[in-house]
Amino acid sequence: MPGKRGHGILLGIVLAANFLGLTFQVRSGISFPIRDGLAAVFGGGQSLVLGSTRAVSSWVETVGEAHEMRLARDELRDRVARLEWELTVQRGMLERARGFTDLDAAAMDLGEPVAGEVVGVSASPLDRTVTVNRGSRHGVERDAPVMTATGLAGRVVAVGPGVSQIELLSASTAAVAVITSASRTRGVVRAADGEAGYRLHFVPVGQAIAIGEEVISSGLDELYPKGLLVGRVSAVHEGAGLLLEIAVEPAVDFDTLERVFVLPRRDDSGLAPQP
Repeated sequence: MPGKRGHGILLGIVLAANFLGLTFQVRSGISFPIRDGLAAVFGGGQSLVLGSTRAVSSWVETVGEAHEMRLARDELRDRVARLEWELTVQRGMLERARGFTDLDAAAMDLGEPVAGEVVGVSASPLDRTVTVNRGSRHGVERDAPVMTATGLAGRVVAVGPGVSQIELLSASTAAVAVITSASRTRGVVRAADGEAGYRLHFVPVGQAIAIGEEVISSGLDELYPKGLLVGRVSAVHEGAGLLLEIAVEPAVDFDTLERVFVLPRRDDSGLAPQP
């Protein structure tokens, strides 16, 4: 308390001296050294305060601009995702028009997708799963098909409120019923054992399957919708038995996977559930 009281007395003396100096200068026109010195001291303090205020104001403006830039970036990312999806749908409808003209219109409707970003990758080479930043609160359901802009990627195997786990088609436990676009050959695609790419199984010898022929989901597994690009035939060999050995190059590059589209889960008829 004595220290505070002393400071208050000193401040009162300084202010009084400053006032007297100003009065004397106005009446006599003579500069008052004490007053000038006080003005310099207080003026410096005022400049310091103004400088600090400007710095804080500049920082606030910078933070605001950064927030606006983040919002603009997120909006641009959503627009890119939407354009990629529209391109994917148009490409898929073109493929259906060329090779799947007997599909009904309802089966061609893939429903409204949920665009997501890959935020995690399994560390185990045997566990081919990724985590995306979309979950149940975004409308994602277990067993929902997952696509990229280039083709079918897999399905949802676990769902949390804000994230989901996707089993990729490159996993040894994954499989999809398919049909080839030109020869109309049915089979099942699974990951190749011990090597990159897929294998097309259960195709008997004698089927005329061409290199480069597109392999597309048939919908017969009641998990994936009809007409989604799975890959392209890269090699055909006669096996030791009555079945062909067919290699399929995946339509999706799983090593560079960043953005996915989660489709509505299919019901028993293979159609998207009605809202």
